Amino acid sequence: MAASSSAPFFCVYLLRNAASRTYVGFTNDPAHRLRQHNREVKGGARKTLSGRPWEMLLFVHGFRSKVAALQFEWALQH
Repeated sequence: MAASSSAPFFCVYLLRNAASRTYVGFTNDPAHRLRQHNREVKGGARKTLSGRPWEMLLFVHGFRSKVAALQFEWALQH
């Protein structure tokens, strides 16, 4: 789900796999990012190389800036 070009779209997402491992990340395109984590397309994160498939449990959006979204991501991770 990519946002229109009129407003920037930043979101933080939570993934889970069948072993109940979780991963928190940041993106501007959650559907594409999930495909990357599942290796359907190139990309993804080293921490999600094993444990596929991943499912997106939720994503939070509406941040006013990329910095605000990244701060929220950090807070969820820690």
